Amino acid sequence: MRMDLETYIRQRARNLNISLSQLCREAGISRQTLYEAWSLSGKYPSLNTLVNIAYTLKVHPLRLLQLLFGDQELPETIKSIPGDRSAFVGDITYPDGEYVMPGETFTKVWAIQNIGEVAWEGRSLICQDDELIVFSNAGDELCLAQQLIPTEAIIPIPYTPPGQTIEIAAEFTAPDSPGTVMSYWKMVNSEGNFCYSKSKGLWVKVTIITPTRSAQGEILEEE
Repeated sequence: MRMDLETYIRQRARNLNISLSQLCREAGISRQTLYEAWSLSGKYPSLNTLVNIAYTLKVHPLRLLQLLFGDQELPETIKSIPGDRSAFVGDITYPDGEYVMPGETFTKVWAIQNIGEVAWEGRSLICQDDELIVFSNAGDELCLAQQLIPTEAIIPIPYTPPGQTIEIAAEFTAPDSPGTVMSYWKMVNSEGNFCYSKSKGLWVKVTIITPTRSAQGEILEEE
């Protein structure tokens, strides 16, 4: 059975040991707004409301969007535009496996090139992360891993004529626990449709290390 938005919010709040009243205060919304968000009484909640709820619950906003629109029938895939092609040039910063500290804010920069015959206009790079939820036999939610949190889930791509190479920057905050984490992104057009549905897209993959251990495994002396 698919979990609905209300059930997820209530369970997530219990796991974080916060009441719905506290959730509303920290998210800057009223109880009425929260109830309307999960009951869909009349209209969909604003994106700002969902983002505030998600950050208070320490989950990615796309998780709430997935639950909100989970029963909606998706439109047919838009066919690729003939002559529209892109190429990955390289990682300008933070190549795969780069070390970062827990809670550190860093900026990932990719370089991509328009190798097609169609100019890129009105396009964006959109985060495709989603939270994997696993439940125990008792029905309790198990937290497998924390995620990178992007400052912005949608990054505008500047007008790019054929042949031009551009750099795209995305700011992230690393989770507090050590481990390897990723964030996955794809290009969409002005209508929100994927430009290259079969493309692997772009990603950032970093390793979170403990503050007392260097990247080489040496114990650092504390002051």
